[in-house]
Amino acid sequence: MKPFVKVKDRTPESAGFRSFLKSKLIFLISLVFLCVLFMIYANKLVVSINPDNGQKKETFATRAGDVWYLEFTHSVQKTPVQEFFVVRGENDLLMKGTRYRSLGVGLPFLPSEGKFTSTADGYFILEMNRAFKSVRMRTGLEASPKLHHDGIDYPLYELYTPGTLIEIKVEKRYRSWF
Repeated sequence: MKPFVKVKDRTPESAGFRSFLKSKLIFLISLVFLCVLFMIYANKLVVSINPDNGQKKETFATRAGDVWYLEFTHSVQKTPVQEFFVVRGENDLLMKGTRYRSLGVGLPFLPSEGKFTSTADGYFILEMNRAFKSVRMRTGLEASPKLHHDGIDYPLYELYTPGTLIEIKVEKRYRSWF
């Protein structure tokens, strides 16, 4: 004699409330894992170049201890100048030194400003430890400012129109999105 009602296999693996909870749990664990990865990515440091007039912001990844430098032509001396910065953390830059080709107006040289040396190839180097939250400058064709980091050049005078005030700072990646 056959039973009147057909009986289904109700093991947790095949059907029912338990398998529904299992798939929900896998989804929830995956979602939490993706959120953690996103938060790690969003909290990494970047150097951001922020123009004051609504032009496109540029950023590049960095970390504490990274070195980048600005290179420009001095407005009076018409010689190249390089300023070296070390990333120490969010809103924390350390200017380690300046390298330039000529002495004169607007270029540091006093003993109180740092350790001054000259090189065999005609450059002067001033080693210093000046803390900055950010670096502000205006772009211009005459100065041709460029930012160099990790083998990549960012020609600021080409990225932004002449006279644009830019602020270069270190911030968390997610802050640069807004």
